[in-house]
Amino acid sequence: MQIPVELALEDYLTVIFSGIGLILLTKMVFAMDRTLGRMALIGSILTIAGGALKATGKLVMAMDGPNIAFLNLGLFPLIAPGFTLVGWSLFQVRKIMQGKPVSRQPWLVPGIVIGVVALGSGAIFNAGGPWRVPLILLSSVANISLLVMLAIAAWKRDMKMVSGFYITTLVIVLIMSQMAQIPFTDLAIIWFEQLTQTFAQALFAFASWKYGHAAVETYRRSPALQMA
Repeated sequence: MQIPVELALEDYLTVIFSGIGLILLTKMVFAMDRTLGRMALIGSILTIAGGALKATGKLVMAMDGPNIAFLNLGLFPLIAPGFTLVGWSLFQVRKIMQGKPVSRQPWLVPGIVIGVVALGSGAIFNAGGPWRVPLILLSSVANISLLVMLAIAAWKRDMKMVSGFYITTLVIVLIMSQMAQIPFTDLAIIWFEQLTQTFAQALFAFASWKYGHAAVETYRRSPALQMA
């Protein structure tokens, strides 16, 4: 089905809102630990790049261009490690905020996970199988874990609205991921699906701004945490 250029351009809004949320979370992580901040930054760049590639591939095809493989297939190879790195950095930061020791080798666990999934995906590719499945699974688990962790953290801070925004984002992501498996031909449904995804990422960006600001302020007012 040929999609209109307007629909393809709108997809960039989803990437922009998602990117804003990730950048705000990365800024928060940097304020507490520079090593973890660099991890979050790399993860955010990978995730944003993956979304931008997908949106660009959609735009090229909407303009009667070719189906460029690396644009349309580059999403999961980038967001799988991206979400994993962002999620792990936030998990470690949560430990800092709880006054608990963090890993002395913060790259070890995410590196092993990403490496194993990459090897598995490569092996499936060489066998002519569905090589994207391990990447989809990793990106889904990492993204869900990230949103659940943020929702719980915000709730514990009595930021119930922010927690609700994260939960709403999670629910929409789960529903839309299932809808993406259905080959809709009704343009109105496709518009609804994409606008809903954009709305979810706008909520994510706003929630990350509120939560990140509150978390950093708490950290700066707590010398004991800064010594942890």
